[in-house]
Amino acid sequence: MKYTKRFLFITTVCLILTACAETKILERISLVTLIGYDKEEEKLSTTAVVRQISPDFENKVEIHSEIAETSKGARFKINLDAAKKVEAGQVRVVLFGEDLAKEGIEEEIHTLSINPEIATSVYLGIVEGKSKTLLESNFKNITDIGQHVYNLIDHNIQQQQMISSTLHEIERDVHSPIRDFAIPTLKKEGEYIDINGIALFKEGKLVGKLPTADVFYIMLLRKNIRDGTLQLVLPGDLVNSSKNPPENPPEELPIAVDAINSKRKLKVTDHEKNEIDLNITLDCRLLEIHSSLSLEDKETTEKIEKAMNKKMEAEIKRIIKYSQEVNSDIFGFGEHFSAHVRGSKLNTEEKWHNLYPKMKVNVKVDTEIIRNGVFE
Repeated sequence: MKYTKRFLFITTVCLILTACAETKILERISLVTLIGYDKEEEKLSTTAVVRQISPDFENKVEIHSEIAETSKGARFKINLDAAKKVEAGQVRVVLFGEDLAKEGIEEEIHTLSINPEIATSVYLGIVEGKSKTLLESNFKNITDIGQHVYNLIDHNIQQQQMISSTLHEIERDVHSPIRDFAIPTLKKEGEYIDINGIALFKEGKLVGKLPTADVFYIMLLRKNIRDGTLQLVLPGDLVNSSKNPPENPPEELPIAVDAINSKRKLKVTDHEKNEIDLNITLDCRLLEIHSSLSLEDKETTEKIEKAMNKKMEAEIKRIIKYSQEVNSDIFGFGEHFSAHVRGSKLNTEEKWHNLYPKMKVNVKVDTEIIRNGVFE
């Protein structure tokens, strides 16, 4: 009898909880898959990519754009235009126009983070120009721009060809007093949408950009990686040092490698002078190189590795210098400095941003070609 009463009680509770859940029928709602925000004078322009699902399960994509003081106000206006209730539970990407990003997007990020409908896994992106212009453009080969932009960002991140920029990751950096965040930038190129760089932020405001050619180096600086492709242009005299140099050696030697494993190590060497040693080890596979170079020759391989180290160190130093010029620490140097220097008291953005431009970073790269081509 005791167990029977307990079973009835649990069953009743489950039925009550089930009855309290709001039932949403797909045919009666509109699903927002992408949201774009722009600055429009002193107001916020919101553009929503809305997917309509018919009783025959056919998808129809609509673009709605409204201007209001808040994103909620814009959503209210969009609902007035839509034939079905607009739901934001399927948002996968949020884009910010360049003008809004320069003014600051921390408030918009905060609004997204407290919205229970928005998942923390949504990707954030910056649009060169206005996001509304991009989303309202007619692309001959794109039927669902919301899904297309999501796939574009997601597959590049999964293959480690672009830094990840989920709401969770960006919100974490926003709440760190000594770390800045970076977000991929997108641009309309003819009939296509390209990821064309990385936007650097300081105190929530866009302060600089780096091209996609720098993504591999930026990822090496931010974390250990196990994938990613890099193209380098080395001095052409490497060909002359080969056993069978060609009659007309190239002035430059383009090569392509992919990362198999990388490790970065940071060490504070002089906290009074604000100096850090950055050591990066990279195991890679050589994918493409001039045919006159025999990689079976250990001496030739070592020369290539040394040339790669020199080139990569120069590029990494250039990127760090630029980030110091715009005063955006997207690499987490401040967090490492604070964690390993007793009494540093780097607990505010102002303190670290006063130190970061003056910080000295000693860069050392150690590359090892452990495989080359598919025949080795």
